[in-house]
Amino acid sequence: MAGAVAEIRRPTNEQPAIEYLDARGLGQRLNLPPTWLLENTRSRAVDPVPCVRFGKYVRFAWGSRELNEWLARRASGKK
Repeated sequence: MAGAVAEIRRPTNEQPAIEYLDARGLGQRLNLPPTWLLENTRSRAVDPVPCVRFGKYVRFAWGSRELNEWLARRASGKK
C-alpha cells in the first residue's frame, strides 16, 4: 500500500496523535523528494532526519517532538 498512513490515536488529555508516514507521505507534506528524505536518514548525514525503522521499512513520526525539532533546526538554517 504505497503512501499509506498509520495513525495512533490518544486521548485528548495526552500528547497529540502521531502519524507514521512513509517517505512519500512525508515528502508530500514537506514538498521534498522521498529519495532525499531516505538518503538523509542515514547516520552519515550531517543532521539525519529522525525516523523509525521496521526492518527494511523506514517511517517518520509526524507530530513527534524529534521530527518537530529537526524541522525547526532546518528552518532556522542550523544543523
